[in-house]
Amino acid sequence: MGREIRMVPPNWEHPKKEVVKWPQGIMEERYQPMFDEPFAKAMTEWYERWQAWERGERPDYCTDESKDMAFWDWDGGPPDPAYHRPDWPAGTATWFQVYETVSEGTPVTPPFATKEELVEYLVANGDFWDQSRRARGITDMGCGPWSRKAAESFVFGSGWAPSFISHGGQLSSGVEALAQMGGGNSDPA
Repeated sequence: MGREIRMVPPNWEHPKKEVVKWPQGIMEERYQPMFDEPFAKAMTEWYERWQAWERGERPDYCTDESKDMAFWDWDGGPPDPAYHRPDWPAGTATWFQVYETVSEGTPVTPPFATKEELVEYLVANGDFWDQSRRARGITDMGCGPWSRKAAESFVFGSGWAPSFISHGGQLSSGVEALAQMGGGNSDPA
């Protein structure tokens, strides 16, 4: 759970859906959570696991009790197309966008053509969650714009960071904590 950089097509507009906002009971538009994998690939993999199960092939970690279960009870049902990104043509996902990975994934920044543009955005604004917390008057746990060191470490480093890190009883932003520890040193794209 945390933040990751995903490659998206230029000017990608992540799909949204209508949800009921509680306790007010009003409809609100929110991003549709989506795995960073096309539906066809996820469905093919699920179907291959189901076929193996039907042939009697079970993973080594399957217990005696679970070996007699229906596959969908053991593994879960087939993937839902709404929770998978489109199958973009090869070479078209050239822009950079930060996603939260607490759910299947929703964007927390706009998409950018370059890593440098993404860094500048994070330094000026933070991500969407940071902006939302500031708008509600929440100012703890690093919900301000990202430090340049943290943004550069994240974007030019591993492209992934946990949501938060607890050290000595103190919670801090995972992005900032990793930057302080010197984390993130491989290029995600």
